[in-house]
Amino acid sequence: MSVSSTYRSFLFILCVIFPVTLFGQDSQPFSPDGATYIWPTNAGEYLTSTFGETRSAHFHSALDLKTWGKKGYEIYATRDAVLHRIAIGPTGYGKVLYLKHDDGSYSVYAHLLRFEEKIQQIADSIRFRDHRFEIDENVEDMNYRIKQGDVIALSGASGIGPPHLHFELRTPDHRPFNPLLTNLKVEDTIPPEFSNLSVEPLSMESEIEGSNRIFTKRVRKNGGNMYSFGTVDVSGPIGLGVDVFDQADDVYNAYAVYELKMFVDDELVFHSKVDSFSYAETNQMFVDRVYPILNDKRAGYQRLYIADGNTLPFYKTSGNKGKLDLAEGTHSIRIIADDYFGNSSEATLRLRVNPVGEQSRDFSTTAVSSKFDSTELNAENWTWFENWVNIPDNDIQGLTFAELSIDEDPGNYTLYGNRHGMRLKLNPARDIFFRTSAVDHFIARQVTPHHFSIVPSTTDKSFAAFQPETFYDTLSVGLRVKKFRSDSTLVQVYPFNHPIKQGYKLALEIDSVQMTNTKLGLYKYERRREKLSYINTKIQQNYMVAQPEELGSFYILEDNESPELMNPRIIKRVDGQWLIYLTIRDNLSGLDYNRSTFSVNGTKGIAEYEPEDNRLVYYHPEFEPSDENNLKVTVYDMEGNKTEKSYSLPFETEK
Repeated sequence: MSVSSTYRSFLFILCVIFPVTLFGQDSQPFSPDGATYIWPTNAGEYLTSTFGETRSAHFHSALDLKTWGKKGYEIYATRDAVLHRIAIGPTGYGKVLYLKHDDGSYSVYAHLLRFEEKIQQIADSIRFRDHRFEIDENVEDMNYRIKQGDVIALSGASGIGPPHLHFELRTPDHRPFNPLLTNLKVEDTIPPEFSNLSVEPLSMESEIEGSNRIFTKRVRKNGGNMYSFGTVDVSGPIGLGVDVFDQADDVYNAYAVYELKMFVDDELVFHSKVDSFSYAETNQMFVDRVYPILNDKRAGYQRLYIADGNTLPFYKTSGNKGKLDLAEGTHSIRIIADDYFGNSSEATLRLRVNPVGEQSRDFSTTAVSSKFDSTELNAENWTWFENWVNIPDNDIQGLTFAELSIDEDPGNYTLYGNRHGMRLKLNPARDIFFRTSAVDHFIARQVTPHHFSIVPSTTDKSFAAFQPETFYDTLSVGLRVKKFRSDSTLVQVYPFNHPIKQGYKLALEIDSVQMTNTKLGLYKYERRREKLSYINTKIQQNYMVAQPEELGSFYILEDNESPELMNPRIIKRVDGQWLIYLTIRDNLSGLDYNRSTFSVNGTKGIAEYEPEDNRLVYYHPEFEPSDENNLKVTVYDMEGNKTEKSYSLPFETEK
């Protein structure tokens, strides 16, 4: 089949399987200092997290208020409002209330234990229509008015723990803003503290301490609020980043800093300050931070330059967006970190800039191969950039690569090498074919942010399809598919160390045996936690189709085991509500909580799911335990494996 006919075939399949959805958002001006807010809990005026901190896939859009590891503190309406929205779910915000204020702005209160009685009745009336656990309802038409200071809920740990209150303020067009921009304050006399420096290569010729990889260095404290990163040798363009945190009085939590400045030879070249952002921008946390470090170590190094694709409103820069391509010689760098209350710390760095080394070699052959044999192609630890890839020395052995093009001219490409490995320049007009054996190979194809692209597998007819604006910047992407047997396939979408803006389409060819196996599913492998996470799929023609939100490793695996239920027990929550807990475990695909049912003594309740505690909860507002409680529970996992159990649970009632 020709390249053009294969491409048309991919396009046809893609159009059948996937629609395209577009949306936009307008912005309205809003000033947060036009109203008076009250502190929204009686747990105390202390924070566990600040606005704009690093989260798993976004910026933190609120203040997290400390509840000292306990549940049941009162939550107050910070201003007069109407009840706008109620939501309940197993993850994210958990049980959450949205209030709309008279100026059109909003306040949000999340991870709650329960709502105030009348609000709880509203939520229950919605859920018990069909015994749904999960709801997200706009109730503004009910015109339920709330006064400033009214108790609206009790604090909890729903969605994601430990116990705390997520307190969020939004403009009328739902842009979150820092609550400390209002009259709300905390006691803070402690300056930020620097921990580490990062230096990123921004070109194939760049080197930091002799390597083309990201370099990190611990700080040295000089006394007081002064720090030093010493001297770093560099050549070529680079970008700096810092791991820095803040603290407040009387607590030990580490917070994000509010403001960062970088001076080069006493000239201000970068300034960031986090006051507000839109939800359309929140995943740009990935490019505000040094993503490869965030992905590998969960450390939120903040870049001191604006990476390509970053449109956040935080920055002021001079010249080259904070990127450093300095003249040879020694340069003085000063980095200043401020918290919201003006406490400040300073770190210094000397950059010794050397001439770019002459290490390149040109090859005009169609392929290059090492002298060693290998049967395993391992590109997990390769570092990919816009127009080059850095291959560690250990992965070069047995590797063959070649440019693929539609003309007969093989072209020239450039290799750089030293003791740290090899750098291969990527050609935007050609795919690069990587191979270690006849059955283990893939191509890397350059994908640009503003164009639709398809990256095919070289071992079968599987492919990945990327809509415009999937990536922040131009990137070479590869798809490797390796089938071990009919119920076990490895799928890798390279590179692992790059973020994406939105999900992409992954269409994996399945054979006739796999087509008839209804228990096959797709799982994302999280290397850092050594965990498999289920991904929803559809079978379309002879493809298993998914929309992952990340690049990385995936497995097609079979799940034939039903969930396990154990240890039923009756508990009385801190608010006085009686509940029944059941521990639940599933070996692979996870609980399909929307299909769970739970009844006690013939009364059907709501089966609430608490994944962090591996717990299924029987909730009914009128439940009180009897001397003998007959439980009937039915649960399914995501592959449809079913468990049905009955229990007789005695309870000694008060006489």
